[in-house]
Amino acid sequence: MKEIIIGHSFHQEERESELIERAQSGDHDAFSELVRRHRAKAQGWANGLAQDPFLAEDIVQEALLKAFIHLGTLVDVTRFLPWLHRIVRNQAMMKLRRGGPYRHEQPFTSLANRSTGDQIQVDWENIESIMTYMMSAKFQESSAASNPEEHIVRQETFETILNLFSCLKPRERGIFEAYFFQQLSPQEIATLFDMTMSSVYKSLARTRQKLQHERIRVFIQDHLVQRRDKNSSSKKILERPNIYMQRIGDSHFLGARPSVTYCLWGLLQYTDKKHLSLAEVNGLTGQAFSINIMKETVHIGGPFTLAAEPSFEKLLANLGFDFKVSMNLPTQPTAVTDVLRTVHQSIDRGAPVIVWDLFHAEFGLVYGYDDDEQRLAALDKLQLGDVAYEQIGRGKTSEISIIAIQEERAIDRKAALLQMIDAVLEHGYTEGTRNTGDGELASGLAAYDAWMEAFQSGRIVPFFNAYNTVVYAELRQYAKQFLHRLCDDPDFIQDRELLEAASASYEITAKALQELAILFPFPMGGDPMNEQQVQKAIFLLQEAKQAEKEGLYHLAFWRDRLRLEPPLD
Repeated sequence: MKEIIIGHSFHQEERESELIERAQSGDHDAFSELVRRHRAKAQGWANGLAQDPFLAEDIVQEALLKAFIHLGTLVDVTRFLPWLHRIVRNQAMMKLRRGGPYRHEQPFTSLANRSTGDQIQVDWENIESIMTYMMSAKFQESSAASNPEEHIVRQETFETILNLFSCLKPRERGIFEAYFFQQLSPQEIATLFDMTMSSVYKSLARTRQKLQHERIRVFIQDHLVQRRDKNSSSKKILERPNIYMQRIGDSHFLGARPSVTYCLWGLLQYTDKKHLSLAEVNGLTGQAFSINIMKETVHIGGPFTLAAEPSFEKLLANLGFDFKVSMNLPTQPTAVTDVLRTVHQSIDRGAPVIVWDLFHAEFGLVYGYDDDEQRLAALDKLQLGDVAYEQIGRGKTSEISIIAIQEERAIDRKAALLQMIDAVLEHGYTEGTRNTGDGELASGLAAYDAWMEAFQSGRIVPFFNAYNTVVYAELRQYAKQFLHRLCDDPDFIQDRELLEAASASYEITAKALQELAILFPFPMGGDPMNEQQVQKAIFLLQEAKQAEKEGLYHLAFWRDRLRLEPPLD
């Protein structure tokens, strides 16, 4: 075993990656060091979700155990922290769904003595929860004889699990059955099968994943059977969306940042709202005025949090439709079939569906389905092609997000603008930070301060910084265009001077960020450690922040005037 030397002079990211790789190969010391580094963050995440210190500690303990067991499934070692955050979050959600601190899984020895009306809580979406239920049920065989209904449920569950086992190789099945049904410890299993403890953990992790994927496959088949029973169409491909048609450089597309609003604009091309420009889509949804910065490294995840903003779903109505929005769901059988159901319904009505992580960790559009081949016609910023039904939710992030048009709705233009400005001002003046899987997040004007602090402390990662720069430079250009177009709107002729001032402010912000993008070009990123460039960057960010502050002031003034003006016709 290679010795772990705390305080080695390796770069932190390289050191972390090496630790993870060692831990994946069974190095317990390496995993212990990872726990030492990140336990405090895990505890903070759990505390924020559970609001109970004892439950939070319980969540962290179980999450770390699962992290060790499943570490072999982590493909991208640079994503360890968000991966761990997702485990903590899922563990917390599972426990909270089961009724809070004192109603999570009962000790096995107490199950035989429970009251007749009580039932074990099972997360039927999660294969591990089901298997835990099967283990627990084994301790109740003596009492089950007096409860025929429970006996039938347990028997049906048992048969369902056995049917899923057909996807396993004989050795995998033997190890899994030894752990869950014979209740042998990993050490006993290692001895029985002549393998290392690390190999046992990896086998269990792979098998859990296989069984979960098999459950998803079964759910998909059931969904398709129901469609056939209803004589639904088995194939429909819409005209290819009119987005991602032009490339800039090697792999980046015109107007492709951020992908959620670009896909929304593409989606509207199938409706009577096709006249809305990309700037209007970004403006009406508040995206043109948003900025989220990860404090530690200006992480690439900052811009991706925009679609998860609380106001975003509400502001989508400004586009003239009700939307179905599901964000950041774990890959569970019902979530996958809900995506398919939504795709079928929407495409049958003539509109694509926006789906996250089709080929790449971005939003893309699904514009066709083929039930016979079980494939979706899709595209995102990097690829055009087919996605297998079973691949939904199995991309780089293992999460599911969808946005789909539902019904058209009438828009009160004045009310829509007021709602948008309220959201923009609330975002712009956000105080403090919030924790995410990628780090501590600052928003609005405070995001500029976080960005400057990252430069001053030398924590900037070049690629991350360059991506944030090009995203927010583009968004502020949309803000300027959106406000400039309103200047010529007859409904707001009396507000023209105010709108021109707001547009000019965001134009200054956009130009400052565009200069920053030239200084740190995407994707190479330049040299954010160069002292002269750091000073120039801080100057540009101060300029951008000051102009944005003035822009928010003008928007607040316009909001107050709009409230006093009569309704628009």
